[in-house]
Amino acid sequence: MFTVWEAIKRRRSIRKFVPDDIPEDMVNQMLEAARLAPSASNRQPWRFLVVRDKEIRKQLSRICLRQRFIEEVPVVIVCFGDFERYSDTARKKRRQESVDSGVASTASGLFADPEFIAYIDSLPIPPREQLVTPVVANTYIAIEHLVLMATALGLSTCWVGGFEDPAEINRLFGLDDTLLPVAVIPVGYAAGQIPPPRPRLPLEEIIVKPWMHATGKEK
Repeated sequence: MFTVWEAIKRRRSIRKFVPDDIPEDMVNQMLEAARLAPSASNRQPWRFLVVRDKEIRKQLSRICLRQRFIEEVPVVIVCFGDFERYSDTARKKRRQESVDSGVASTASGLFADPEFIAYIDSLPIPPREQLVTPVVANTYIAIEHLVLMATALGLSTCWVGGFEDPAEINRLFGLDDTLLPVAVIPVGYAAGQIPPPRPRLPLEEIIVKPWMHATGKEK
């Protein structure tokens, strides 16, 4: 198995796979890696659906802008964000877990102020449109855990986030709209040679330097 650093460097978006099946224990390791991901307030909104059936993969391929490799790969993992993890009941449960685990005692600033916490907990649950960003952002963290574990196991994946209509995925599996389709991850053994890494910005271009953007000059 590759190290984390090796997996990060080796990961590629692969769109051509051999038909060889993926062992169940490998799929479970990927899901376990996702399960252990961090999330804000430990909400853990991610949900995963493993698809092996060829006919279902074919329908997913159509929904995902007819990308053929989704049909041809042996395993597809459909990733959802669960709005129910932001309900008032779930919020109270997470808060109690924070206290019971001792995490609350490590808080600082306003988050160490019981009055502030009580105020936060008294606020109404935001409308669905305001929850989309935290639901998706936290689910993305878990998906990247899953993808890197796949790479560490010698498997290949591709992030697929383009859907003709995300609601079609829910209808396909008979799921209600509390689950938001976030990504579809084909998983398999790459066919042919692994492509070289695509260009990435150099480190100096992604480091923000104070005042430079305001003045155009470094201080």
